[in-house]
Amino acid sequence: MFRLNNRQRKAGVDCGAIRTALERCPDLFQSPPSEIEIILVSDRRIRELNRRFLNKNTATDIMTFRTSRDCGEIVIAAETAAENGRIYGLTAEYEIIYLIVHGYLHLKNYRDCTEAEKKRMFAKQDRMFKKIANKSGGVFYGTGGKRQKTGHSGKFQLGA
Repeated sequence: MFRLNNRQRKAGVDCGAIRTALERCPDLFQSPPSEIEIILVSDRRIRELNRRFLNKNTATDIMTFRTSRDCGEIVIAAETAAENGRIYGLTAEYEIIYLIVHGYLHLKNYRDCTEAEKKRMFAKQDRMFKKIANKSGGVFYGTGGKRQKTGHSGKFQLGA
């Protein structure tokens, strides 16, 4: 279902760990789409894509494209994901998986434009992510601590 393509060199990312975590939870990802390409890019490249496709001259952490009924692309700014992971005391892989789930939900027609849509989408996203994290043996949580909800898009973060 997922193909992971790392097209950037600035952020060190363990693509194998991301693939393994996603492969442990095939029941969470129902088709369509049945084929999703995940592309890790630089902040500069995602800004170019955002300007080209959405007429926004700003960087973003993720963009999602539905290329057909059965195929989609999730483009993630790996540098931004790594930086956000550092801010929250998490790994780049943890953040990227969270963004993959977010992009997958957009491909499934979830929206996050209104507060009601955000609430519904982030609740589903958090449930899915928690299952992935639990099945991956906590490899993305660092050392010790408990996951706690934060104000950062409903993400889970290490507790004290």
